[in-house]
Amino acid sequence: MIFHDIQVSTYAGYKADERPLRFIFQGKTHKIKEILRQTCEEIHGKGLRRVYNIKTDEGLTFKLFYDENQDRWFLEE
Repeated sequence: MIFHDIQVSTYAGYKADERPLRFIFQGKTHKIKEILRQTCEEIHGKGLRRVYNIKTDEGLTFKLFYDENQDRWFLEE
């Protein structure tokens, strides 16, 4: 697995970074059309990460995750 550090614009409702809206990967902005699956995983000794399987407006699917301990977003390839 390869993890890419990405920039993500999020919806912030009752908490910050509640869900992703769009992200930049390899210089291209991708708008999220649908969240296919959302889970929360506890990484032993490293805190929580929220995982999103998403579909973009272009019909592409990606797996994004937010590492709460690092306060950073990643794309998993």
